Amino acid sequence: MSPLFILLLCTAYLLGSVSFAVLISQLRRLPDPRSMGSGNPGASNMLRLGGRPLALATLLGDLSKGALAVWLAQRAGLEPAAQGWVALAAVTGHILPIFHRLRGGKGVATAAGALLMLSWPVALLVCAIWLATFAILRIASVASITACVALLPWLAWYRPELLLACSIMVLLILARHRLNIGRLLTGSENHFKH
Repeated sequence: MSPLFILLLCTAYLLGSVSFAVLISQLRRLPDPRSMGSGNPGASNMLRLGGRPLALATLLGDLSKGALAVWLAQRAGLEPAAQGWVALAAVTGHILPIFHRLRGGKGVATAAGALLMLSWPVALLVCAIWLATFAILRIASVASITACVALLPWLAWYRPELLLACSIMVLLILARHRLNIGRLLTGSENHFKH
């Protein structure tokens, strides 16, 4: 493992650890999103707490930190498989952020930003699956879970060198959705109104 690779892994983790939902809430003097709504510092909860502009700002911030981490790895000349591990480090930072006492989000937007840089055709396909699922069911967690599960077979076919790192990423994201899965099983998961 080269020093450059280790440096990029650490940088990606620190980038991922920046919580845009928490920062935006502090700037706008809103309650901490981890203590309100769903308790998740992500775009869906910010939509409930602060409306569309703050949700969009959170989404763009979370997307950009995943994309930036992989872009740095690409600029440094890392092989695609190594770029996948850098993406995983960014998502891990979002889920377990060192700046916020390891109380992070679910990693979906950060993973999407990283995936756009790793393989934009697969990213667009998975994004379309997320949007279609959400349009039909109006449940963000189901859309995220469906998109994550759909990602792996497409990567296995189109970008197999990314499969191992992205499989771990998907497992982390699914583990962060365990409470949502429990609420889905009991029929008490949050819906967005049509």
